[in-house]
Formats: sequence, structure tokens, C-alpha cells
Amino acid sequence: MHPVQTPSLARRSMLSLAAALAWAGAARAETYPSRPIRLVVPFTPGGGTDNLGRLVARALSERLGQTVVIENRGGAGGNIGQAAVAQAAPDGYTTLFTGNGIAISDLLFRNPGFDWKRDFVHIARFASTPMLLVVNTAVPVRNLAEFIAYARANPGKLNHGTPGAGTAQHLAAALFDDLAGTRIVHVPYRGTGPSVTGLLTGEVEVMFASVSAVETLIREGKVRALANTAAERARAWPELPTIGEALPGYAAELWYTFATPAQTPAPIVTTLETAAREVMADEAFRTLLMERGFDPAYLGRAELSAALEADRRRWEPVLQRTGISPE
Repeated sequence: MHPVQTPSLARRSMLSLAAALAWAGAARAETYPSRPIRLVVPFTPGGGTDNLGRLVARALSERLGQTVVIENRGGAGGNIGQAAVAQAAPDGYTTLFTGNGIAISDLLFRNPGFDWKRDFVHIARFASTPMLLVVNTAVPVRNLAEFIAYARANPGKLNHGTPGAGTAQHLAAALFDDLAGTRIVHVPYRGTGPSVTGLLTGEVEVMFASVSAVETLIREGKVRALANTAAERARAWPELPTIGEALPGYAAELWYTFATPAQTPAPIVTTLETAAREVMADEAFRTLLMERGFDPAYLGRAELSAALEADRRRWEPVLQRTGISPE
């Protein structure tokens, strides 16, 4: 005969089962990662997010012992790729590398396909970069003052290209128009690469572009740099004035974040955050970032969430004032 379980014995059995399941879950997490990880970049190849994402993927691969594979899923100002990650299985094998524009997605789109706070764990910020105001060499200006005067004298005749509506580049141009009293027509593309091509061919005359996207073209004399968008002069371009020097209050910059779907198990998130922190503590990697036009700017989970909230608060009144919305 089997003994009849008392409530106390049944309770102890349930606790033992729960402990066993917890141990099994922890054991599974300890084996992570056991296969390649996808790092989704929600823009086409060739832009700052893609360029930095590839450096980060290589560095994370070395730390995690598994290949981190870039997957470009561009479109809708980054929303297509970001929504795909939000809807992916929260197992640590689909991750996201994107820009700070994710924090204002719901201010720009009625339904971006995700909630930037609810649907992601924002793990780390790796770097920031100013954007550079660049023009096609056919534009008859040599410096920022001449450009402002020319744009004011020719409202609606200059076009600026961006990786998409609602991107940081679009916001930078809208803020410029607002403070300078100019009207430069927005031409959205499906990514930085196509917009740079548009600048080179003269399809658009102006870009607010990440340093890594246009640095080589500037040095080769194929486009002309007039200013940088950050609050301070760029370390690599000290001769370029900031736009804020001519238009007080102007400042805009890009920064890049690493995220995973919400509900990803805590041990996996910790593994990814530890790997990111170790990557950013590597002096050789930080030097590589600076050589490629990025400024190391690591933030962990708690600090990153606060920074995204602050960036959202900063841009919300700009969006209201300028009436910026996706085309």
C-alpha cells in the first residue's frame, strides 16, 4: 500500500518540483548561448547603425563564444525591424541594435508595431556620434553662415535626404528649419545608404548624416561638410563649427542601443549585459570606435532607460512645435 499524502507532504512535494523546474531553467540559461544569435539592425546596410552594429556583433561574438549575425530589416524609419524583434521569441537568440529614435516611435506613428518600453529590455548603450551637415558640392556655399543665408533665400528649393521619416536625421533637419527659419524639403529613403547615393547624384542637396556614413566622402571631396549637430565641436572635426554656434539652442546627436525582447529570462539578459560591458571595457575596442567616427558612451540597463526617457522628453516639444510626422 502507498501511504496517503498529508497536506504537508503534498506541499513539500510541490516545492520540490518547483525547485527542480527552477534548477532546470537555470541549467538551460547557463548553456546560453548554444547557437548563433541574430542582431537585427532596422535599417539598410551602409549607415551608422549598420556600421557600428557590425563592430559590436564581432566583439560580442568573441565574448559569447557564438557567432552574432547581423540581419538588416529596414523600412518605416526602423519600425519594421524593431517590431520584428518585439514579436520574436524571448530566448536571447533575436536581439536588436538600433538608435535613440526608438524612444519617440509612439509620438511619430499611430501604431509603430511595438511599445518601446513594454516590449523590450534595453540592455546597453555602446556609442554616440554627432551628425554632420553636408551638402552636394554643386550647392554654392562654403560654410554654415552661407548655407543658412542661401536656404533662407531659397525656401522649398533645397531637398534633404534621410534614412526615413521620424529618424534622428529627420529630427535634426526639422530642428534646423525651426531655428533657422528655413524650409528644406524632406526626402525619406529606406536607409542611409540610398540617401547618401541620392546626395552624390544630386537627387537631394543636403543631408544631416552620421559621421561614419559620409566621412570618406568628405575626405575625398565628393561632398562638403559645413557643421556638426552636437552641442560641442567633434573631436575628429574640430575645424567644423557646431550648428548651435549660429543657432543657439540647437543640438542633436545619434546614439546606439542594444536590446532584447521583453520576458527574456533574467540570466540571459545578465549574460548579454555582462558581454556588452566587457566589450566596452576593452581599450582596443574603444579605440576602434573612435577611429570609425563613434564616441564610446556606455550605459547599462538602469542608466539607459533613464537616458531614453530624457531624450523622449527633450524631443516631444520639438515634434509638437514643428508638426513633424511620417510621410
